[in-house]
Amino acid sequence: MTDVRVWGADAGDFLEGRLIWSALNVLKPAKAEPPAVVDLSDLQLVRPYALAAIGALGCLADRKARLVMPATQLARDHVVRSGLGDFFVLDEGAALPHSRRTVPVRQLVRPDASFTDEITRAWDGEFGGMSPGIRPRLADHLDEMIRNALAHAASPIGCLVAAQVFPGVPSVEVAIMDLGQTIRGHLTKQDAYRGLTTDAAAIEMATREGVSGTAPGALNVLGEPNSGIGLYELREYCEAGGGEMTIVSGTELMVFRLESKPVIRPFAGGFPGCLVNIRFRV
Repeated sequence: MTDVRVWGADAGDFLEGRLIWSALNVLKPAKAEPPAVVDLSDLQLVRPYALAAIGALGCLADRKARLVMPATQLARDHVVRSGLGDFFVLDEGAALPHSRRTVPVRQLVRPDASFTDEITRAWDGEFGGMSPGIRPRLADHLDEMIRNALAHAASPIGCLVAAQVFPGVPSVEVAIMDLGQTIRGHLTKQDAYRGLTTDAAAIEMATREGVSGTAPGALNVLGEPNSGIGLYELREYCEAGGGEMTIVSGTELMVFRLESKPVIRPFAGGFPGCLVNIRFRV
């Protein structure tokens, strides 16, 4: 086992690269050799995608890795409130009141609607209530994405989820991450998609209506028929509301926004699975 270090601060900007890349880049080697220590001493405030990545490191190490907390008190408090202590061995105990703006990172190995319930409560608590029409649609889309990750990814740790409310924007940001076979790895198991030769092409294909890596008439690993509408409907929902959906899988990432065509960026070294990061405008 090795030591890994996660550092930096970020604006969560996938297009401009203002990210905590260290949190994402260590995941691939950690799949082969889980860390003994995860050092956050130089970490600043982080967004949900980075919290999910750090939690995934703890899962890969079977929750036996030691966590070195950030040096600054503000960052330490954020880590504690984000629930990362549940994934590691801590040198010291820490407890703080729950922040209504943070939905703690968690590992899911089976479908669980309570995560989306917590997002709804955070939204309600900060913005004074969600309209009746939005609530069921948001819950359906997020639950479908979690089921997709669990059914298709073949991830050794299930999926990691985290969310946070940002009142200044205002927006809600959600991250769903697995460390499985990548979107292209999943789709190309079907004859219809064997011609996909790049991760970007696979990501774009996965956001089309009716596209699924589950064979027609077959059941996925959850024992359910697959509709092929999860990413398609989530993309439409984000774009229609002025939000943003980013998918990172394999060697590329793609950002979807209403006002422009999807933007493709390389991911050096390759992401070992799939990260779906969603921003909903309030």
